[in-house]
Amino acid sequence: MLSNGSRLRVSAAVAACASTVGTASLVLATLGSAATASADAPPMTLTVSATGTGGSFGKNIQIDPTSTSPAGVGTYSGSVSGSNGTSSIWNCNYNFTGSSGADFANQSGSFSLTNSSNSALSFALTLSIPTAAMGPMTGRYNGSLSAALVTSAATGGVGSMSPVSGAPLWVATTAGQQINSLFNTWSGVSRSTPGVSFIGSQSFGGSQPSFPTGSFGSSLAMTFNFVLSAGATASFSTALSGVGVPVPAPGALAVLAVAGLGARRRRR
Repeated sequence: MLSNGSRLRVSAAVAACASTVGTASLVLATLGSAATASADAPPMTLTVSATGTGGSFGKNIQIDPTSTSPAGVGTYSGSVSGSNGTSSIWNCNYNFTGSSGADFANQSGSFSLTNSSNSALSFALTLSIPTAAMGPMTGRYNGSLSAALVTSAATGGVGSMSPVSGAPLWVATTAGQQINSLFNTWSGVSRSTPGVSFIGSQSFGGSQPSFPTGSFGSSLAMTFNFVLSAGATASFSTALSGVGVPVPAPGALAVLAVAGLGARRRRR
């Protein structure tokens, strides 16, 4: 049985806990409202690195939305290319939608990248969208990828697409920290006639973000790694979404621990 002093201390702890939880709930509600109100379609960043016998060539491109819906969802569509002097190396066509806020971000759509050089190249392509994340947050995510090789009559239909040694085909990150990866091991494909060879589809996290990780950071990004023969095209349909959950301050955790201790004593 608790003494009067113990009862008073536990009651005070519970009251403080209730106040803290109430404050935390208000903060979460405020963040949710702010995220909805400040939903935005910020510029994305596309980074392409191509490595071959002639060396490595990299390019960063800012991709601005071509239009934005009243809800703040942007449409990003267009094409970009890379060259080494006067020699074309690659061409990329993209069509995405995306938005982000203080505790959420998403990007989904499709793109194709053609190796326009005269030799096989190893590509690392990253599409990143910034967030307005504030303070430490854990995250929940989902993502998907479908991939295919496309060859054309221009090369007689001959072409191939294969893994980069030791690298998954698709890697998701938040502020540089890995969330998950897809096609960790996959077999290369090749064609000898014009057409499409489907590589496969993989996903994680369900229809709503449910895959837990330790952080939700200042950006959400997808990186693709593959080797593509001259004249061939890699085609992708992909999506990545994440939501952030604020981490309680240490003081709030301490108050909850004291309240829990008091509850256990009462049960005794």
